[in-house]
Amino acid sequence: MELRNLKGTTTVGIVFKDGVVLAADKRASAGTFIASKVAKKIHPITRRIVFTISGLVADAQILVRWMKNYMNRLTLRRGREPTVREVANLVSVVMHDYFKSLLPFITHLLIGGYDRRGPHIYFLDHAGGVQEDKYLATGSGSPIAMGILESGYRDDLAEDEAILLALRALSAAMKRDTATGDGIDLVVIKKEGIKTFTPKEIDELLKKINSRSKK
Repeated sequence: MELRNLKGTTTVGIVFKDGVVLAADKRASAGTFIASKVAKKIHPITRRIVFTISGLVADAQILVRWMKNYMNRLTLRRGREPTVREVANLVSVVMHDYFKSLLPFITHLLIGGYDRRGPHIYFLDHAGGVQEDKYLATGSGSPIAMGILESGYRDDLAEDEAILLALRALSAAMKRDTATGDGIDLVVIKKEGIKTFTPKEIDELLKKINSRSKK
């Protein structure tokens, strides 16, 4: 089985006042076959910028490696980290060039992070299209997740509220989309850097969501 054929996922991103929440499931599928239950779909690119990936795994992994190496060199040359917008624009150009050459990266990305202008998330499609928003979702379960995000998002969300909303959206996708499942990865990016939640911490948050839904 080729790694290139593995796909299917849900990733979500939410901006709150002081940062960004990003969450993703862990399942990689090839058609109806579950190829992996521990797929890594959240990738730090700099100290305060993260990609989530959906689509063809090999394409996404190559992009992640290229961008991580390039941003490291760019930071050393400039003496400062790139902004989230700069990263999104650069990835957009790369993806669009390959799209025009008829060798597109069959992947969608969320690029989230914190810079001197504050927190941001961007969505990028396989043709290099860029969209910034306050909440976004990608992957096969994204229509389900977006319904939860749409109904629950507010501009004044606190960090803990944004985390719970992201987990609710992803949990809903896992219940309804067969290509989404097998656990959750969760990060929060703020001025101080990236916080990665442990499986135990995520389980405790999910228990809190379940207890609230039963009331």
